[in-house]
Amino acid sequence: LRDNPLSSDGNDNNTNYDESGKAYPTCRLPSSTSCNTTTYTLIMMSHTTSRLHDFMNPLLVMMETWPGLTEVIIVWNSPRETLTSMAENTDAPSPNKKKADRNREIQERQYASQLLQWHNNSTHPLRIFFSLENGLENNLLNRYHPLLQPKNEAIMYFDDDGPFWSKDAMITSGFELWKRNSDVQVGAFPRNIRYMSQRMKDTGRHGVDSSIQAIASNARGVDLSPQTQSKHHHPLTFTPICRNVTGDTVEYNYFVFPDFDAHVLLPSGTFLHRNFLCFIWHPAFEELRTYVVTHKTYPDDMTVSTLISHLSGRAPRTFPREITDGVKEISRNRRMLMLEYDRDEKEERDEDYEEENLNKVDQSHRRLLWKQKNWGKMREEAVNSLTGYFGSIHPGTVGWCAGTPYMQKRGRGVPYVCDPEKPTLDLIPWLKEGGPGYDHCPK
Repeated sequence: LRDNPLSSDGNDNNTNYDESGKAYPTCRLPSSTSCNTTTYTLIMMSHTTSRLHDFMNPLLVMMETWPGLTEVIIVWNSPRETLTSMAENTDAPSPNKKKADRNREIQERQYASQLLQWHNNSTHPLRIFFSLENGLENNLLNRYHPLLQPKNEAIMYFDDDGPFWSKDAMITSGFELWKRNSDVQVGAFPRNIRYMSQRMKDTGRHGVDSSIQAIASNARGVDLSPQTQSKHHHPLTFTPICRNVTGDTVEYNYFVFPDFDAHVLLPSGTFLHRNFLCFIWHPAFEELRTYVVTHKTYPDDMTVSTLISHLSGRAPRTFPREITDGVKEISRNRRMLMLEYDRDEKEERDEDYEEENLNKVDQSHRRLLWKQKNWGKMREEAVNSLTGYFGSIHPGTVGWCAGTPYMQKRGRGVPYVCDPEKPTLDLIPWLKEGGPGYDHCPK
């Protein structure tokens, strides 16, 4: 199923039909590297014009300055009229509104008009995919639907409310990592699953150490596949979960974004090969898709990361969210995004400390988690259901520093960290001649 040539229409997969006429596409895994890929498609999904304030300016910057971005697909999960009515509204904002709210309403109309102008311009790289007009419902998984028909093999995802990472982080670093690992999900926003049983902890730790050994030995992606691992001294072991027999359970750790031993990538800032769209929407996984849309937390992130890892037989790869220019001093006291703590706090905090201090965490960026009662518990129930469905969990991610002197051991929690947390580009190993991964796609 690997290394298949593209068909003339750019579709990497074929469709077959059973006797009743139901489509059963033949999906093909992508090759482990895509060194000659130089362009990519950006996909963002939205459903309300209020989010235009969040993504229109970052989108404009990306389209104007990011090399290789040749296609933008906005997946619109509401009726077309939500956009057109906003763009065509010429009424003066209510004088009863505050000035800031009136200005925001005017800006929202301008954003909607601009988005539609781009879409209606056949020479512009942006197009809007109206989900409802294509027979789909409002579904978080629509951004992974094969009907989008992205032109490029590489797909870059951002949430409509961000966060949006820099060009250096995403393209100079992240896209280059994806080229060397195009058969896995690649991203910068990882979450960790905690194992409860000692058996799972021991197996998981072995998996992370094996992944580090594989990268340090400069093993290529194809050599890490299940079919060829037997010839290595470091097989990449998935951790079995035997909930019904041994009572195995896991916890979803929403406190940190660890460099190592993460199991789920949040969608914003991820890369994925377009061939995986066929798998995500294949009839064989209809039960999973139904679970996503009916569960109260809509766990599309957990589902996609878990499914892709089991298809590829490998863990996702991660790259640093922030790249420093080496001039400005990195503040170690600043809280970065959602719930991330600085490195010093990470060294001091263990699991009990996290639970005891839940109410002290900056909650401003996790509205659903903190405003909806039992949201965290429901997310944890979701991850246990999904891992139980597959019966195993991939070995866990390794940080950008794996196989380099910048990988530091930890005494508790996740086994390793990268120091510095926010590197300069010259420290990224796959960008340095002689560094692990560089010669998988040498320049």
